Amino acid sequence: MKIHVLFFVVFIFNPTFRPFAHCILHCKLTVWKLVRDKCLNKRTTIKVSSVKVLVTGGTGFIGRRLIEKLTEEEHKVHAFVRSTSNRSGLPETVIFKEGDLLNFESLENAIEGMDAVIHLAAYFDFYPKNVDLLYKVNVEGTKNLMNACIGSSVERFVYCSTTETIGPVRYPPANEDTELRPQFDYGESKVLAEKVVREISSDTGLNHVILRPTGVMGEGDLYTAYELIKALNDGEIPVLPGDGKKHIMYSYVDDIVRGFTAALSSQSALNSTIILCPDEPMTYNELIEFLTNYLNVEPPKRRIPTSLAKIGIGLLSPIKNRGRNTFLWHTKTIQSMDEDRWYENNRAKRLLGWTPKFSMQDGLKRAIDWYYEHDYLERRN
Repeated sequence: MKIHVLFFVVFIFNPTFRPFAHCILHCKLTVWKLVRDKCLNKRTTIKVSSVKVLVTGGTGFIGRRLIEKLTEEEHKVHAFVRSTSNRSGLPETVIFKEGDLLNFESLENAIEGMDAVIHLAAYFDFYPKNVDLLYKVNVEGTKNLMNACIGSSVERFVYCSTTETIGPVRYPPANEDTELRPQFDYGESKVLAEKVVREISSDTGLNHVILRPTGVMGEGDLYTAYELIKALNDGEIPVLPGDGKKHIMYSYVDDIVRGFTAALSSQSALNSTIILCPDEPMTYNELIEFLTNYLNVEPPKRRIPTSLAKIGIGLLSPIKNRGRNTFLWHTKTIQSMDEDRWYENNRAKRLLGWTPKFSMQDGLKRAIDWYYEHDYLERRN
C-alpha cells in the first residue's frame, strides 16, 4: 500500500507522468463507483441467498403459488395457517405454524427466527357477512403481526394490499399517488391497514413494502373472474349495463407472485407502495367479446342503462345470494362496471425490475382451460 502511494505521489507531482496519474485516479474512481452502485442496489434488485420467510395466507389462491415459487428459489418457507386450513398440495419442505392474526402470542412464536414476512392473509370478501370482523382481521391483525416483528430478526415486512384502496378511477390510469376512494369495505380496510404498516415502519425502522395487486385470476381462482366467466358460459347474462367503454384490469396470478418475490429482494422498493397490474386494460366490451368468443357462446344481445340494470339485480340478488355469497349479483358490482379500474405499473418496473409476462387475455385463457379440465365449466359446442 505504501509503495502504491509513493508511486502515485511521484506521478502526480512529475509533469511528465501527471496525465497518467490522472488517468489512473479516474479509473480507480470509476471502479469504486461501480462497486458502490452495486452495493447500494441501484440496479433495482440484488441477488439474495436463501432467507427464512413467513408467509401468511399461504393456503389461499395466491399464497399457494407464492410458496411454490419461494420453495423453487430455495428459500426456507414457513406458512402461518389456521388449524382448519387445507394444507394439501403444498411443498413438503414447508414448515407450518398454527395461529391466528388476532392471537399475539401465536404471531410471536411464528416469526421467531424469520428474516422476512409476506403478509397475504386477509378477510377477503366484497360483501362480507361480518363487516366488523373484516376490519378486525385486516387492520388489527396486520397491526398485531407487525408489532410481533418489532425487536425480532425480521428485517422486511411485505404487505399485500389491493388496488381497491384506490376504488373507481376518475382520471385513468391511476398510479400510487392517486386519491384513495375505496368503494367497498374490503378496500377501506386495506387503506387503514396500509396506514398501520407505514406508521409502525416509521416509528420502529422496520422496513416495509406495500404491494397493490389488481384483481387476480388464473388456475384455481373461483371468485370474481370465475363468476363472470361461468355466468356468461351458462347464459345467465342476457343484457349488459352501461355502454361497456369503461376499463377493467385483472392480473395473472404468476405475475403477481413474481412481484412478491421481487419485493423480497429489492432494495429500491423499501418503504414504498407499488401497484402490480398488466400493461394494458380491457374495456368491458372487449372483455365480454373475448370471453364469449373463447367460451364459444353467444354474447349478451342488449345493453341497458346502469340504473335500470341495478333495479333488476336488486330484485335478483336475494335469490342469487341465497345460501352463498356471490360477487357478481349485487347492485354495487353493476355500478362498478360503469366505472374505470385502470392503473399503471411504471413504479413496479422501476423499483422492482418487474414487468408482467401475461396479458389479461393470456391469463384468462389459462384460467378457462383449467376450469374446463377440472369440471368447473361445461364446454359449449
